[in-house]
Amino acid sequence: MIHEQDRMLGITREVLGDDWMHLEVVGYDLHEDFDRESTRIACKIRDNKTQEVKVIEGSGVGLIDAFFHALLDRLAVRYPSLETISIDKFAVTAKIGSGVNSNQLDALATVALGIRNSNGRHFEFTHESRSVTRSGIEAALRAAEYFVNSERAFIEAYTALKSARETGRQDLIGRYTGLLAQLVKNTSYSEVIEQISSELDG
Repeated sequence: MIHEQDRMLGITREVLGDDWMHLEVVGYDLHEDFDRESTRIACKIRDNKTQEVKVIEGSGVGLIDAFFHALLDRLAVRYPSLETISIDKFAVTAKIGSGVNSNQLDALATVALGIRNSNGRHFEFTHESRSVTRSGIEAALRAAEYFVNSERAFIEAYTALKSARETGRQDLIGRYTGLLAQLVKNTSYSEVIEQISSELDG
């Protein structure tokens, strides 16, 4: 599954080219209420292409839940397919012995975040660092980035297919039809995706 996910990532990058969206966490402020089991986060996210920095805010049960909700609340306004993905796995694995300090509390840790799309397909995103907090945030960010770019690539390929049909480019029609058949499995449901899929099936 991971191999297939990497392959699809390559296809998405190929379709989008320089328009690939890459997001980066600049910093965050966190407030956690243990009694209420509630966490609130305000996080600065930078778009590496435009260099624009936005603050996203959200709440949940724990850091990752709060951050993931903050991401989806902000991005789903423009990329509605994010509304139909859900977390189905969260795991932390420490590499004891990789730490610098004698207590090994600075050992490398890998956070694995599993996501399920509207078709029931499972995707997994991982990040390794000496901070579980950072790796959790990075894994969640990569997940959101993956589905945003998948939705954008699907729409881009459909636009290219329409253009190829209008100009009678049979070679490009075949290429983009094939790409769309693969990309539709890689994204998640939204009205736009569903409408395009219906047109292609018709």
